[in-house]
Amino acid sequence: MINSKIYLKVSENDPDVAYLYLPGHPGEKRKNIVKSQIRLYDVIKNYKGPDIYLDIDYEDNVIGLEILG
Repeated sequence: MINSKIYLKVSENDPDVAYLYLPGHPGEKRKNIVKSQIRLYDVIKNYKGPDIYLDIDYEDNVIGLEILG
């Protein structure tokens, strides 16, 4: 089932870690759906925010963001 809403899940073990599910994400129980990740620190010069990774699926869509506070 493809998720059509934005959903934020905060880690049960670490309140400074969260995952933002974007529309099109197939769901948190699915495995091996991420083809690659893009780290914001690597693409935005002088970025000063939290450590954020963009998850890219096998069709080159951004399906989620991992946020490490």
